[in-house]
This record gives sequence, C-alpha cells and structure tokens, in this order.
Amino acid sequence: MEIHKPKAVHGWRELLKEIGIIVIGVVIALGAEQAVESLHWMRQVDTGDAALKEAFIREADNMALREAQNGCIARRLIFLSQVVQRASDSGRLPAIGAIGHPPYTPWTIGAWDALVANDTVSHLPRKKMLAYVQIAQRTAVLSGMSDRENDQWTILDSMVGPGRRLSDVEAEQLRMTLAQAAESNRLMQRTSGRLRYLVKATGLVEPSEFDAAEKRATLGKTDAQICRPMTALTSATRG
Repeated sequence: MEIHKPKAVHGWRELLKEIGIIVIGVVIALGAEQAVESLHWMRQVDTGDAALKEAFIREADNMALREAQNGCIARRLIFLSQVVQRASDSGRLPAIGAIGHPPYTPWTIGAWDALVANDTVSHLPRKKMLAYVQIAQRTAVLSGMSDRENDQWTILDSMVGPGRRLSDVEAEQLRMTLAQAAESNRLMQRTSGRLRYLVKATGLVEPSEFDAAEKRATLGKTDAQICRPMTALTSATRG
C-alpha cells in the first residue's frame, strides 16, 4: 500500500499563498451564508408586510364603522340622558326597547404579534418599525377603550324593558354611566382618527381600500340598532 506524504511547503511565499487560499475560502463561505440569511429575512419582511396589510385593511373597516356610527351613538346618549332626567323627576322609567350598542370590534393586529415573536421586527428598517409600533400601541389603546365602553353600555341596557320605578341611586348611576359613555365615544373617535392617519402613512393600504371601507360602513349603518330611531316615550312615563 502506497502512502502519499503531504507536500512540504517551500518558503514563506508558498506558505502565505496557502494561508491566503484558506482565508479567501472562509470569507466566501461566510459571505454566502450571510447572503442566504439576508435573503431569508428579506422574504420574512415581505411576508410580514403582506400580513400587516391584511390586518390594516380590517382596521380600516373598524375605523370606518366607528366614524359612520359616531353620530348615532352621540344622539342615542342624548336621548337616554333626557329619558333619565324625566324619569328622575317622575320616579319612573318609561317602557324602552333595545337601545343598541356602539360597534364592538376586535382592535387587535395578530400579524404584528407574530412579527415580534419570530424576530422579524428586528430586521425591519427603523422608520418602518417605529411606524408599526405606534399603530400596534394605538390599537391596544382602542381595544381597552372598546372593552370599557361595552361595559358602560351593558349598564345602560338595564333601562330596557317595561316601565318601572327608578330609585335616586339608580338614576345617579345611570347619569354617571351616560357621562362616561359620552367621553368614551369622543375618545374612540379621536383615537380611531389618529390610527387612520398612521395606517395611511405606511402606504401599505391603498386609498381605494379606505374608500371601500367607508362605503361598507355607510351601507351597514342602516342595519345598526344604535342608528335606528327610538320610539317616542310611552304613557308609562305618566304611570
């Protein structure tokens, strides 16, 4: 069996040449690995943008729905305040049908949570990342506001039903809840408007998508209980 001995390196020049070949090979390998990784994250960012676009379009629907029904909510609160004032004077609530609720929509962006979880967020351009963070924070605020508002209207639902006696304690609670609900409506409108501006600024959602959302919200307004006229107070107020 013939054994081949490694060639001896003759002189520093050949040694440096061998070392250079090794170094160049390592650099090429590392560069290729880095290029593959960069390509991977570029694809992840593109995928994340596509997912966020879908989420932002859903938020556009939420914002349009809120804007379309804001006036209905304000008028319903004024009506209910008048009912409570009269009932407080007479000691009795009139018979009241369904009063409706403001739109209770999920102000959440699951796609953003996924980008944070898989670390794609750290590979976004800084300006884009900060814009998305502001949107995520704004939707979280709206989600908390919406939960509180829904709780307030659940209390107001206690007015629904046949005419009945109204105690001073309950009248005061209803007045306080009506004031809180009015403030919630103002805050929801203001914060939703700010969110619309932030989403538009990203450029992910086309203006036509916002227009389409507004049309859907306007068409759906007629079916919303909160926008239907309340019947005049019945004779129960005189009972």
